Amino acid sequence: MGSKLPAVLRRLPDPDTDPGVAADFERLAELVEVLGHRFEHLGLLRVALTVGSWTNENREAGWPSNACLEFFGDAVLDLVAADSLWQRFPDLPEGPLTRLRASVVSERSLAKAAKRVGLGTWLFLGRGDEQRGAREREGTLADALEAVLGAVFLDARARGEDPTLAVGLVFDHLFGEQVEALSADDGVDPKSALQQLVQAERRLTPIYVPVGDPPPPETPHWRARVELRVAEGEVEILGEGEGRSLRSAEHGAARAALARLRAR
Repeated sequence: MGSKLPAVLRRLPDPDTDPGVAADFERLAELVEVLGHRFEHLGLLRVALTVGSWTNENREAGWPSNACLEFFGDAVLDLVAADSLWQRFPDLPEGPLTRLRASVVSERSLAKAAKRVGLGTWLFLGRGDEQRGAREREGTLADALEAVLGAVFLDARARGEDPTLAVGLVFDHLFGEQVEALSADDGVDPKSALQQLVQAERRLTPIYVPVGDPPPPETPHWRARVELRVAEGEVEILGEGEGRSLRSAEHGAARAALARLRAR
């Protein structure tokens, strides 16, 4: 298996010689059932669930953080999502397909899928992250889910199976209903949709404003609101949102505003 894996994943702790690792693997058996992929190399899944804060507090344990798999899994996710959406909308042009894919692979969408399967239960977190509620944090869950998909790809490839097919099956299990429920208009960028709606109804342009101070780099959590300057000195707040980046927080604010305006 080693030659088919990045160097950081070639020598992982062995459950045959470490009772603690064996116990971890036994605990992960339930998650394997939920995901629907039979891992031959369960250490890859263990890495996918290992957050950097745990690695920093347990440097002698030999487990790398899931950052490497998150990077790889992000690309894998884009591929299988594009394939699934292209099959769902074979005649849709590139632009709408790209927007639909962005909606499916967004942090919010990934976190929802992770929560549906209880992924946070199996995360290996440092004490600080545990106390701050990282098991329910959207960014942590989204990163872990991307890492899990990367682990599925590498596990399938290492044992000579079709890795794209293996990840596609897990993707269908996690996102199949969501993809089937999409319409061709669902991938429209929420900020663009809000701007079109507000300009058509009120001839005004929405303005996005950060809320509070910029967060520290190690725990990025932005807040933003979208406003209308309806008159001199008069401001109407349409919605607020949160996210790991200012952009994602602005998108959340736009989605909240759209929901509010469409419900009138």
